[in-house]
Amino acid sequence: MFALEDNHPSRRRPLRVAVAVLSAMAFAGVSAIALQHRSGSKPVVLVPQATTTVSCGQVITLSIVVGNDLNCPSTVGLAVGHASITINLNGHTLAGNETNRGIDAQGFATVTITNGTVSGWLFGVFASGTADKVTGIRATSNASGIALEGTGASATGNVVFQNSNRGIFLDGFSQKATSNVARENSSDGIGAGTGSVVQGNQSENNGASGIRDGGSGATISGNVTNGNAIDGINSASDGTATVASNTANYNGSFGIEASAGGKDGGGNAAKGNTQATQCKDVVCA
Repeated sequence: MFALEDNHPSRRRPLRVAVAVLSAMAFAGVSAIALQHRSGSKPVVLVPQATTTVSCGQVITLSIVVGNDLNCPSTVGLAVGHASITINLNGHTLAGNETNRGIDAQGFATVTITNGTVSGWLFGVFASGTADKVTGIRATSNASGIALEGTGASATGNVVFQNSNRGIFLDGFSQKATSNVARENSSDGIGAGTGSVVQGNQSENNGASGIRDGGSGATISGNVTNGNAIDGINSASDGTATVASNTANYNGSFGIEASAGGKDGGGNAAKGNTQATQCKDVVCA
């Protein structure tokens, strides 16, 4: 350390800086060692999740992380056999036939289906339990992508495209469809039921309406519904719906066709739709 001492004025400042940097590095090293050995500390070990090999028609009664793809020409893909479990497809694909369901969660509550692809089924995912959740699913080339029947069920962050009927169908009470993408489905992108919350979705280029409200008391807000064959949003039959902050452009009829009895929550925008008025029973900028 004494070898760093130099009395020449032009060298004194750089040498002092070097000494300060070395001292800081040494202190940091000592501090790191102290932290590693402080009382009660434990190393963090990341352990990969174990996966499960599944087979066509298997009944799942425990939470699993799926370890393989499936192609099921004549049976269901996977059937849920217990409440409150999670089936994590782990990025895998369940391919099947249009007479069965890719994942059949019929009658079991608080089931979560997540993170994979379902293709070629009558229903990609069918869930009828209370508070079931479907998230992170890609549903394509099914008759219907995702169908929910249970009270309080939700579909969040899914991509449903090129299904021959609806993309997402909410057919229960107080359900939610949030942050989904529904494109190029032959019928409605998203179908809503009684008390549905349909929020923050993109529903575009579908063969009927982007979002169709077939229940009562729905809240439809913050969605983008462009290029659909009929309406961007249709809630004409729901006299108690709230429609707010949606964008509905270049649709084949109205951008938004609301109900005279419904609530205009404001902030809706529409342009380029076939109907000259752009929106009905709601104000669109």
